[in-house]
Amino acid sequence: MISKIIEEDISEIVSEFENELTRFEGKTILITGGSGLIPSYIIDTIAKFNKRLNKPCKMIIMNKNPVNESSRLSHLINNENTIFLTQDVGKKFDIPWKVNIIIHAASRANPSAFLQDPIDTIDANVNGTRNLLEYARENPVEQFIFFSSAEIYGNPVKEFIPCPETYTGNADCINTWACYIESKKFSETLCMTYFRKYNVPVKILRILLIYGPGMRNDGKVVSDFLDRAIKTGEITIRDKGEALRSFCYISDTAKAIFKIIFNGNNGEVYNIGNDIETENVSILQLANLIAKTVGEDIKVKPNPDAVKKQIYGVDNRRVNISKLRSLGFEPKVSLEEGLERLKKHYDEVGGWY
Repeated sequence: MISKIIEEDISEIVSEFENELTRFEGKTILITGGSGLIPSYIIDTIAKFNKRLNKPCKMIIMNKNPVNESSRLSHLINNENTIFLTQDVGKKFDIPWKVNIIIHAASRANPSAFLQDPIDTIDANVNGTRNLLEYARENPVEQFIFFSSAEIYGNPVKEFIPCPETYTGNADCINTWACYIESKKFSETLCMTYFRKYNVPVKILRILLIYGPGMRNDGKVVSDFLDRAIKTGEITIRDKGEALRSFCYISDTAKAIFKIIFNGNNGEVYNIGNDIETENVSILQLANLIAKTVGEDIKVKPNPDAVKKQIYGVDNRRVNISKLRSLGFEPKVSLEEGLERLKKHYDEVGGWY
């Protein structure tokens, strides 16, 4: 299902990359985890631009769960240039087409899933990445794009905020979130090992706090607060709400990824996020912005007496995107505007995917 807001975002992305997208002509792209928030925007952008190409790009979209009429990508089920494969990327697979580009986005990406099944979280990240790298080694590709996470930086020390790609991190390997963080880190190690040993053309994306139309209500703070505001009329915060976060709207994220695909270097890591100073907001500020977006009568209730106790406490989550800026990227959508677009999308589709 695609809303008017998503269509507007996709059209704007296409307009920015009209010249570069022609490089996909006649290519076959394998995309794992295609129903996710970020890859779905990549897929919709290519699908829209395909209409302009003499020889359209073929997209093979691999999902663990089948795509049906209620799925985010349901509008592409009968698209002649889109093939859906119901396949666990962590298990052996065979593709009867020559693949030119792999975009590996499949992963458990929400906190509730980490805690419910940490072993599967590790397997999905490590085994899935290893399988695809082996496939790319045996069937050489032009690009291998790996979706990692800026969570691998852990709780950074102040002098490394915002975190540059050179920061090695401050993560606790026995924390409950470690199943996700450490498996992403090891997946990066796998990528760089295959790059050095087998020349697999990897590009690693450390992605941070993405939100927007198409996201699920899966325990992340933006969707959680918005859902509570709409359904209960109030947003409760478990503590004072002092922790700082920098969020990046989905269309900006998609543009960043295309910048890296078209202009980035193989064997390198790129942060993706928003490091503009005014966009670094506290959880309390986020709650107030969401309350304002939903309606004036929404109450925000922080808990000033709470003892600071979090599942995975990070004081300030923010990445340095100077390296990404060197490729010509600049985030454009403010948090206030992005939240308004997310709310309009929610109202149009009647909830979450």
